[in-house]
Amino acid sequence: MMKNLAMKCTGCDVCVKECSFLQYYGNPGKIAADFYAGRANELISFECSLCGLCSSLCPKHIDPYKVFFQMRNAVWTQTKEIMPEHKAILAYEKKGLSKRYSLYKLPDACTTVFFPGCTFTGTRTKRTEQIYSWLKNKIPCIGIVLDCCAKPSHDLGRDDFFNTNFLALERFLYDNGVKTVITACPNCYTVFSTYSKKLKTKSIYEILAKQERTATNKLIGCVTVHDPCVTRFETDMHNYVRKLLTDNGLEIKEMKHCREKTVCCGEGGSVLFVAPDFASNWGNTRKKEAADKRIITYCAGCCSLLGKTVQTDHVLDLLFEPEKTMQGSVKPSSAPFTYFHRLNLKRKLKKQTKHDVMEKVYFPIEHQRMTKIFKVLIMVILAAGVAGIKMTGAEEIFNQEAIQTYINGFGSLAPLVYMIIVAFSPVFFLPGTPFIIAGGLIFGPFQGVVYGITGATSGACLAFLVSRYVASEWIESKLTNPSWLKLKRQTEKHGWKIVAITRLVPLVPFNLLSYALGLTRIKFTTYFITSFICMLPGCIGYILLSGSVLEVLQGKLSIKFFAGLGIIILLSLIPVFFKKIKPEDL
Repeated sequence: MMKNLAMKCTGCDVCVKECSFLQYYGNPGKIAADFYAGRANELISFECSLCGLCSSLCPKHIDPYKVFFQMRNAVWTQTKEIMPEHKAILAYEKKGLSKRYSLYKLPDACTTVFFPGCTFTGTRTKRTEQIYSWLKNKIPCIGIVLDCCAKPSHDLGRDDFFNTNFLALERFLYDNGVKTVITACPNCYTVFSTYSKKLKTKSIYEILAKQERTATNKLIGCVTVHDPCVTRFETDMHNYVRKLLTDNGLEIKEMKHCREKTVCCGEGGSVLFVAPDFASNWGNTRKKEAADKRIITYCAGCCSLLGKTVQTDHVLDLLFEPEKTMQGSVKPSSAPFTYFHRLNLKRKLKKQTKHDVMEKVYFPIEHQRMTKIFKVLIMVILAAGVAGIKMTGAEEIFNQEAIQTYINGFGSLAPLVYMIIVAFSPVFFLPGTPFIIAGGLIFGPFQGVVYGITGATSGACLAFLVSRYVASEWIESKLTNPSWLKLKRQTEKHGWKIVAITRLVPLVPFNLLSYALGLTRIKFTTYFITSFICMLPGCIGYILLSGSVLEVLQGKLSIKFFAGLGIIILLSLIPVFFKKIKPEDL
């Protein structure tokens, strides 16, 4: 592609006249020739805004910006190093991709989701809620997704990171029945419409423009429109936005650079961090062309950056609060408050209806704490441990007498050793009940319960985490029985209720259950708390019974014995009552 650009570019300099980057480094043909001859450094590609203006102006229909983008890919492929100037934008992306900031709210029969984007959500939380509420009136089963499309990494040439994370996002939505994504952010729209093969992409501007909306109070005034550079060739979107403005009574006076000839706001390609002078030149161009007219745009990033030098408003602010927007009293949030607002919105959405909130199960490849090598090592250790126990017949010694003798041999360390053994028994598929019963005999009822439930809960959590983060693919390939698949679906639908039922009702083997639940999207904290509470009665029952064995053998029937027996009987009767009262969908 580089050689092709060097040969085809005629050096007419039509694009050079419009671009500070090209004015400094020369026309695209010269840059390509210098690079091909080894006289240019690939790092200069990070000073190009990737806005595509050169492509729209080229009389030969060449796409120089694609070559500069390819140069960025080459730099990342060769070095795998992040430039210091880009750490801030990638930290921003990292938050957007994180579990803390992400939310998937997918109601039953949901086939369409609203994907507002990181910047729009942070700067305009109220507007995000208003749009989502409006959409729910039009599409009752619509969901909302707070997540990042990973475009910053895409623009910096980090193809491996972008592809892995975006395709995981696409797969997650598609696997949960989503067919259509409605975006508010033009960058998100470009990413989904370009790279998603399974999902249909629409902009909120199309949805709004096609609805019969009668403005109660027509606005009076003349505005101009800044088209984000990522929408350069999205003619329909240009028309939808302009229709929304004229329908509200506004007159539009176009600038010299508009629609397919639009210029960058200065934020494109993360140039602002590397070459702020080049970035500011775009803003100066916009300020000069707008003159005394108010700029309306439909990108939250463009709105924030251009707004520093010229009055700029977002079209969605104008639609939902027209008078205040025209008066200049609508103030979008800025960092660091944008982060607080995003978290607050997530909290509010989760509180509305908890049953349709789904947990994010894929994570950015660079943000995972365990490398593949570490995962493989853990799997090898687990496999070796299970195989060793089976081959040596060691599992046969796990009876109360042998366990009691072994644990007592550690003296003051016995409680710690006991809890560690109980915790790791599920991981290695060892029976846990003998250990729990032995705890009552060794430590007595109170300490036995404390140590037993601590070890049992820790073991359940260890197996859960191994299943979710270390061996998910292998375990999922083994649990193909329809019963396990039904358990997974029911857990994702009913959450903690299924964990509670399966912990209280011994219908599923304890160890397998912990691994199976690790494959679901239930939150770890929900799993942990529910498992602890619902395993506690059984633990108390077994330990009270085991702790009173000696008294029973001596002919004494103590309160501990009857209490333990009563708990075990009640737990055994739960399946009978549950079958009578359970909902039809359980």
